[in-house]
Amino acid sequence: MIEELDMHILDLVQNAIAADANRISVEIRCIDDRLILRVSDDGKGMTPEVRAAVERGFFSTKSPQAVGLGIPLLKETAEQCDGSFSLETAPGRGTTVTATFRRSHIDLPPFGNLAATILDLLVMCEGRDLQVSYHCDGRDLELSTRELAGLLGGVRISHPAVIRFLQDYLTERIGGNVR
Repeated sequence: MIEELDMHILDLVQNAIAADANRISVEIRCIDDRLILRVSDDGKGMTPEVRAAVERGFFSTKSPQAVGLGIPLLKETAEQCDGSFSLETAPGRGTTVTATFRRSHIDLPPFGNLAATILDLLVMCEGRDLQVSYHCDGRDLELSTRELAGLLGGVRISHPAVIRFLQDYLTERIGGNVR
């Protein structure tokens, strides 16, 4: 099991980048006792054979060093926490991974430092259209790299002053370590 949910999000976005996605959407939503985590992309997508191999584990198209356990571990965690898992994909049509969890389940891992992870994603996806949507416990965030790029007028998201601002903004909007 991966110790913090933000590492699953990071893994899924890295998968999307490896699949040459230009548009990536990360959605985190809490509805009553349910946590919904969804990552969608417009990347290459997968054939049914590749999808089956990915879900079994120890299969990766990223690099020879990749272990290929991210998706199987996310699926296992969701199911252990009275949730569900789905992977929708087709060649040329992208991929959507959705995991749900019962928030009150004793085995639900914490988010980890979600604000720092979202900042990492924004920097990683500079030049791509990353959309982040977070709605949990009265805290709301809608953010996209495309909107940020427009607001910054040519200044890079990775500029130190922008990073400092985003650190403060994200921590204020969603907190640091979120459960």
